[in-house]
Amino acid sequence: MIRHLPKIFFVLLIFLGMNIYSQGGLIIGVVLDSAKNPIPDVNIKIKGSYIGTASDIEGKYALDKVPEGEYTISVSSIGYKTVEYTDIKVKNGETTELNINLNTSSFTVGEEILVVGERPLLDIEQTESKHVMNSKDIEGKIVENVVDVVTLQPGVIKQDDALFIRGGRSDDNSFLLDGVSVQDPLAGTGFGLQLSAQALEEVEVITGGYNAEYGQATSGVVNVKTKDGAYDKYNINLSYKRDNLGFNKDSKSSFNTEVFEANFSGPEPITKYLFKKLLGIKLPGTITFFGNFFMNISDGFTSVAGITDDNFPGYKAKQLYSSIFKGTKFAPRQNNNWYWLAKGTWKLRDNMKLTYSWNQSVAINQNSQSLQTNLEYVEPDPGYQYNFQEILDNANTYTHLNIFNSIGWEHAVGNKTFYEIKLTKFFTQLRVDANGLNWDEYTEPQDIIKPPFVYYETGDTNNPYGIIPGDGFFDVGNAYTWHDHFVDEYRFKFDLSHTFNPKNRFKAGFEAAYQDMQLIDIYKPWIGTFGLNNDAYRVYPMFGALYAQEKITFKGMILNFGLRFDYWFPGKLVDDAINNPLAVTIPDEVKKQYMEDTYGLFGRRWKGRLSPRIGISHPITDNQTLFFSYGHFSKRPKPQFVYAKIANVSSKSSFQKFGNPNLNPETTVSYELGLRNQFTNDDVFTITAYYKDIYDYVATVSAKISDPRFAGESFITYVNQDYTKSRGIELDYKKRIGKWFNGNINATYSIATGKSSSPDQGYLVATGGAFETIGENYLSWDRPIQVSANTSFFFAKGTGIFGFGKNVVDDISFKFRAFFQSGKRYTPQILVGYLSNGRPEYESDINNPLSQLAANWYWMDMSIDKYFRFKNMKLTLTFEVTNIFNIKNAAIINPVTGKAYEYGDATPNGWNDPLYPDLQAPLSPYPYNPARFLSPRQLRFGISFQY
Repeated sequence: MIRHLPKIFFVLLIFLGMNIYSQGGLIIGVVLDSAKNPIPDVNIKIKGSYIGTASDIEGKYALDKVPEGEYTISVSSIGYKTVEYTDIKVKNGETTELNINLNTSSFTVGEEILVVGERPLLDIEQTESKHVMNSKDIEGKIVENVVDVVTLQPGVIKQDDALFIRGGRSDDNSFLLDGVSVQDPLAGTGFGLQLSAQALEEVEVITGGYNAEYGQATSGVVNVKTKDGAYDKYNINLSYKRDNLGFNKDSKSSFNTEVFEANFSGPEPITKYLFKKLLGIKLPGTITFFGNFFMNISDGFTSVAGITDDNFPGYKAKQLYSSIFKGTKFAPRQNNNWYWLAKGTWKLRDNMKLTYSWNQSVAINQNSQSLQTNLEYVEPDPGYQYNFQEILDNANTYTHLNIFNSIGWEHAVGNKTFYEIKLTKFFTQLRVDANGLNWDEYTEPQDIIKPPFVYYETGDTNNPYGIIPGDGFFDVGNAYTWHDHFVDEYRFKFDLSHTFNPKNRFKAGFEAAYQDMQLIDIYKPWIGTFGLNNDAYRVYPMFGALYAQEKITFKGMILNFGLRFDYWFPGKLVDDAINNPLAVTIPDEVKKQYMEDTYGLFGRRWKGRLSPRIGISHPITDNQTLFFSYGHFSKRPKPQFVYAKIANVSSKSSFQKFGNPNLNPETTVSYELGLRNQFTNDDVFTITAYYKDIYDYVATVSAKISDPRFAGESFITYVNQDYTKSRGIELDYKKRIGKWFNGNINATYSIATGKSSSPDQGYLVATGGAFETIGENYLSWDRPIQVSANTSFFFAKGTGIFGFGKNVVDDISFKFRAFFQSGKRYTPQILVGYLSNGRPEYESDINNPLSQLAANWYWMDMSIDKYFRFKNMKLTLTFEVTNIFNIKNAAIINPVTGKAYEYGDATPNGWNDPLYPDLQAPLSPYPYNPARFLSPRQLRFGISFQY
């Protein structure tokens, strides 16, 4: 029976599809503008079907032979706001009249949509896996920033402050603001500019099959659109939340957190009131603005006494200091996050719009995961500097500063053509230093023996007792790294859209970017003049892309195909290194290959990559769609992989990593097949299967220097030789009931395997920090099962809660999130015997790397909002609980037990086990790192005012 299921399924789809061709009804009407004039050549179609037409010279239209059912009618024309009429009922043999009114807009088709009726939960014409959340959807979720929004989507894994989408590495994703990248290419986190959730108008998370307009992403695309102000009214929103109310300052659910946010938007007052009303000067069109300020400061749960162990005192620095952003002014706590946004929009005419926006985000903290592309390899972990917890003022402070300026021009030419121009400047800088010290002020960290002394029996009758040489925590000195980098990027982007007819839409564009990029990295700065190891370079790469894509609708099928060409000029530093005979770490064959693989233009070398994309959406019935996508996606290698040390070989370190100027972009070939089912306008279920083959992943290898002057010497460099495979099934169900309930549940089963989990695997093997793996193994971020459920309930004034407590406990909303995920991957340990002191001896199971899953993660969050309304004002009281049941989710895995360490557990031999203390310096601390668990329960109380 099972082997016949595909045939049965196929026959069933054909049977369901026959409904399209049954006898139907007629939809007629006329299309008018705001002045009641008829509009010709307007595209009117039934979403999810091939049925469509265009209005005639008198604005009249007719949709004939429409099968009986309930539909969404989409009406679009360039120069006018797209309108969707939902819940339009059609009966066999009957005529339905639908007259349409369009308002002018400077947006192109599909970018601004007015929905008449209930907004559909799903666009069944999509040919890709795209999850869209608008501002209303975001309000119904427990989120604070754009990263929180992204992690709600199926296929997204968050681990050690990094996001992994459908099995790719964390930096394989593209983060865009209004279509322009806002990533820091040198930090290695995949992030850059941050934004508050309240500033977001819409967030698109595209996990597969994205169009040719999107590039430099091999796993996923996050495209964010910020809010605009309204011209007819002012809006003010102020909110404040905290967990420390004074009386509960010693509670284990209080991390000394404060969150403040302010939004202010509306018509620009100088031109609307001063110029127009007082001076009689009227500028053409309308000008609006939107402003946002966000602050989140917290000491974090590692500052709370007894948070994970009764004897844990809790630690925090007395004062953080930022070397690049106002010193101590914006660093009152251990974790400090600040976002600013100012945006002005000038609609000169109905078909023209000029926009300027300024965004800034600043993060000041001691989270070592803020920098994940290090000169020396650092094991991914939660980021708490455990060895320095007793002298956190001497530990490294990380300041990540991002500033984004954007000018955009949009113009609709006639009712079929639209173009958009963007000029942007993006600046990002990351400074890592010991709380403001320069590298020449660093001193070596040391663990000093201090009272109370801990003694042990030596077994020597002459010296029966010894002193354990320290506790593993540093008492003096500074961290191991001093780092500073910045990127100053200028970008020009042009996009053109043209609608040939209701069934054919074309889009093309190009972009060009120029970067000024500098990096300085010093390891163990107290050694010599520039440390044991160092790197410094300043480069000026240029890159960009051209693309074209076509969307065609014919005979019940939507075909979306395109082609993208990405180009890249590595810059003068690379070209000079290739031509430098003294650059002995660039083999002659690499130099030769670089000249063969690149092309010359204006005295510089460049290389390019073509990426074809295709997506198909086939409506089986009016509410059911089968979709498929295939595409090639590429991303330039990290700058560090290309530029590292190609102009510097003076370090003292034995194992240095040198860049490879001839690296190719990493490439993904992706397949996707899915079925969307819209049972009603309020019930949507989607099932998607995907397969990704990622090749040309960068890895490290050891190579010999061929120059006879350095005979026998070797070095470590980067090459394109790793690969990854990712496959999975995603389920997503959305449901709403009127205005009082909205929810979704998604589940993912996926497997991510590859040759290695880090480009530094070869480096670790060479330095003895890892064993060599052969063949394909699980990746460290592979988390096979993930289930997430989000629900929101709203009980309007006068309804009570299910009829109880009318006008008392109503006008209230409840939000819930439940989350389950497979535990982290780890390599199991094998018991091989016992040491002389009785300690069990373990070895890593090198034949099964990362083959086991640690304890599962799960938690539940809740938020309650109570509203009080006074004419045009609304006051809201908020109570939030994260991790309601205070579950201990393991973030640092003990590979012997598969969970976080607890006293008495057996440990691997490299750990300092309190049952069998290490007796020889240097020591590691006992494995009581408070960050070995995720954040425990936190309670927050808030108040907000909205006008």
